Amino acid sequence: MNTDRVVAWAQIVLSVLYVAGYFVMLAMFLLGYIRTPVEWKDQLGVLIGVLTAGVMLILQFWFSRARPTQVA
Repeated sequence: MNTDRVVAWAQIVLSVLYVAGYFVMLAMFLLGYIRTPVEWKDQLGVLIGVLTAGVMLILQFWFSRARPTQVA
C-alpha cells in the first residue's frame, strides 16, 4: 500500500473520530447526561472553546488545501 494513501486514510479517520466525538460530547452536555459541579463552569467553557477551535482547524485543513488536478 502506498505511503501517501496510508497517511490520507489516517487523516480521514482521525478527523472523523475527533469531529464525531466532539459532537457526541457537546450533545451529552446539552442534553444533561454530563453533570458537572458549578465551580467547574469557567474551566469547561475554556475546554469547549479549545475543542471547538480544533474542529475549525480540521475543517480548515480539509476545505482549504490545494488538491492536484487530474490530467487525462
